[in-house]
Amino acid sequence: MKRAIEGAELEWPPLHGATPERVWRDVLQPIAGILRQSSAAVAADLVTLVRGEVPELFVDAQTVDEAMSSTEESVRLFAQLLEVGGNPAQSDLPPSTLAIMRSAVWRQIPLSWHSRFYRLAQQHVWRWLHSHIVDQTPDGSDRALAVDLATTMLLQFVDRAMTLADEAYEIEREKWLQGAAASRGAAIDDVLADRDQDVTSLSTRLRYDLTRHHVGVIVWSDNWSHASTSLPALSEAVAEIARANGAESSITHPLGSLAVAGWFSSRRDFGPDLEFSLDKKGSPVLPEGVKVAAGVSGHGIDGFRLTHTQAGHARSVAALLPPEDVDVTRYQDVAVIALCAADPEHATRFVRQELGSLAADDEATFRLAKTLQIYLRENRSRARAAAVLSVHPNTVNYRVRQAEELLGRSIDENSLELGVALTMLPALKRLDATRSSGV
Repeated sequence: MKRAIEGAELEWPPLHGATPERVWRDVLQPIAGILRQSSAAVAADLVTLVRGEVPELFVDAQTVDEAMSSTEESVRLFAQLLEVGGNPAQSDLPPSTLAIMRSAVWRQIPLSWHSRFYRLAQQHVWRWLHSHIVDQTPDGSDRALAVDLATTMLLQFVDRAMTLADEAYEIEREKWLQGAAASRGAAIDDVLADRDQDVTSLSTRLRYDLTRHHVGVIVWSDNWSHASTSLPALSEAVAEIARANGAESSITHPLGSLAVAGWFSSRRDFGPDLEFSLDKKGSPVLPEGVKVAAGVSGHGIDGFRLTHTQAGHARSVAALLPPEDVDVTRYQDVAVIALCAADPEHATRFVRQELGSLAADDEATFRLAKTLQIYLRENRSRARAAAVLSVHPNTVNYRVRQAEELLGRSIDENSLELGVALTMLPALKRLDATRSSGV
């Protein structure tokens, strides 16, 4: 893309001529800079608008995040084109948008839903541009020309984007229809929806034996730029996990452009000690930036469904915890949080009511609460709690007494409720945000 400088011809033909170029420089170029800097906020408002109009596009927090990232990239790209006078007819789709269009095919999302997204986006960005043009220019021929130029560029940009998105969708759809993936995806949907109980037929369609023991996982990433975030790479991560645990077979099913569901199976029960960190040679199982949520080993078709449901609950909990604390989330470790977090508003009230000042959002208080939680989990053994925390037993005693003072009551009172509230505490901040945003 050429940068517009004095004496250089602008790429976009409608800007050729003294008057259009002057209006572009005086009015549109500064506004384009504001739009580029505001792209995240504009994208957030737009996604909120589309969620209200086309809620089917947003099945979980991951799809919201994906849409937010892709929309921000597209808004920024348009702003840059407007800022330098680039030709929108020659623009390309951001990689994140291409990934979303491909995953839409695998998830069987109608193309019309994405077309609706683009139409709403066009309306929203046009209103933003119009309001800024009106605010910054007096009524007259310059304002009219600025509105006309901005509108024309936006229409051409959206038309180009929709054309490329449609092409990406159709190319992927042809691949999907011609491959065995379509049959396998439909079979997985039938199993999970309990539409078919013919285990033999379903196993044939899946090319995966449903009569064995299964572990369900969800593997995902929050980073578009990593090579490990492509769906083939995430599917390979499932296969690596399967190999590390001695599985005999594995399958995957896309959940979005940055996430896959997976299962691996064996004739024997896997037990609770699954390996997600290192393979048998001591090499890392998960690529950098990739996270996994896992269910408990289950048997047969019912176990196939249940372990997948548990992996989904574990992933929901992972989204509530600080990102730096989340690489592997096992359902058996977070089942209580998953159960309580089903109603975020109720859960936050419960934790704050039970813990009082011990739920304060500062590092020192959280350390006291964490010590008390481990102390109770270790059956009030100072020595075992100290070993877990790598501190002296006297430090455990001191912290427990401080925690008790903040509670304003003995830890012997309502000990069950206290234990649950302490277990929920790490998720409290994200629960508050979830409750506010409605995600």
